[in-house]
Amino acid sequence: MTESISQEPGRKAPLAKSSLGHFLWMFGGGSVQAVLKIVILMILSRLLTPAEFGLVAAALTIVALAEVFGKIGIAPSIIQTETLTEAHVRTGVTATLVSGGLVGLIVFALAEPLGELYGMPGLPPLVRVFAFLFVIRALGLISEALIQRETGFRALAVIGVISYLVGYAGVAVILALNGFGVWSLVAGQIGQAVLQAALCVHFSGYRIRPGWDGAKFRSMLRFGLGTTLTQIGNYVALNVDYLIVGRALGVTPLGQYSRAYLLLSQPANIVGNMADKVLFPVLASVQTDLARIARAYDRVLALTAITQIPLSIYLSIFASEVILVLMGDQWSGAVRPFQIMVAALYFRTAYKFTGTVLRATGRVYHAALLQWTYAALVAIGALLGVRFGLEGVAVGTTLAVALCFFNGVFLLRAVFGFALRGSLSALLRHTGLGLFYIVVLMALREAGRALELPALATLALGALGAALVYLILVRVWPRALGPEREAVSALFAKLLRR
Repeated sequence: MTESISQEPGRKAPLAKSSLGHFLWMFGGGSVQAVLKIVILMILSRLLTPAEFGLVAAALTIVALAEVFGKIGIAPSIIQTETLTEAHVRTGVTATLVSGGLVGLIVFALAEPLGELYGMPGLPPLVRVFAFLFVIRALGLISEALIQRETGFRALAVIGVISYLVGYAGVAVILALNGFGVWSLVAGQIGQAVLQAALCVHFSGYRIRPGWDGAKFRSMLRFGLGTTLTQIGNYVALNVDYLIVGRALGVTPLGQYSRAYLLLSQPANIVGNMADKVLFPVLASVQTDLARIARAYDRVLALTAITQIPLSIYLSIFASEVILVLMGDQWSGAVRPFQIMVAALYFRTAYKFTGTVLRATGRVYHAALLQWTYAALVAIGALLGVRFGLEGVAVGTTLAVALCFFNGVFLLRAVFGFALRGSLSALLRHTGLGLFYIVVLMALREAGRALELPALATLALGALGAALVYLILVRVWPRALGPEREAVSALFAKLLRR
């Protein structure tokens, strides 16, 4: 590895073309992983109880918060730094390993008080085992960042699928079948982390070598602190409702709520998180060209509208069938929360891209402000809604994510002067077109139920109906779908060629 390991700074590939190819790999890997998660959820939901899922969900909220401190934002700074050197990488390795070890020790020591905080006596043993995750994940953090910086998205897609399939699914399902209960989920998490770290080190081609450069560490830490503040805010936003549900309603409702959220988050993760992994390094490479960034952001929001709004309508209308097929009869309490939260799927996906733009341009403290505002809105929504049960929490958190999206749009306008008329116009157009989907899909749902079709057949009927509505719109009223229709067609054409 040479002293400077950055790409040539003056080179600018066509943003849309390069991003599309990278996104296809991440989309493909993310889609496979999402399908695997749903299949494994179907299996484990029939082997384990909601209370066991709730206990692990509570433990993972603790791990997620502590992990933010353990990472200290060093890995994203490796991606965002314009000129990367050997000293950056070796310093990053040392910093992440030391911080991961320290945070793991702290979590291990605080297991009992954390169990008392959650009011769950069975929690401390799980937390102690999960404390080892911090060191395990730290081993692969810098390697993963190097892969992402060099746009090695094919490798990242492979790593994600293999680590989940072998590390988590293979371990958790086998142990659950043999009666290990909640510990099957714990072992699955550990197995996935070990395999993911090992594969990241292998694919990055960089041998882990600690080193130290104080000046490089301080420059990375300035960016990293802002990223860490953002991640803490993201943690609070994603977990404060779990804490409120667990404390106020108990472990079984928490299990139902957490599984409903896991299910609805898969579509948002496929598009949102996968696109974020691609866009962050790509936009960081042109971080001073605000006009290109604005066009890219506009296109991404329009693509999100044309895909996520019809999907959210489909999942909301067929919520009962989705839960029955994927999770079984014992999870009927998750239907209403799922139905409510999935209705805002567009906002759950789109708000992520605002943070991507802010981080790629170095505005990490603006991103932190946005994320903490979202966290506050989620906390308020959950606290106000919990008195009405899981449905109330779902309504409160759904309103919070919608408000966060619009807050992000206004923030980009204030910081960069982005107009964003195209993306907001796309949101309005596809919301209006959603009425066609609603009428057709509700009619098909009622027909399926009247004919007493199996839930899976009713879902298939609805999916066919949604596809037909889109094809009719393409044929009869293509202008209503906007220019993003051509991007979707290009995306599917390229996907089929692969």
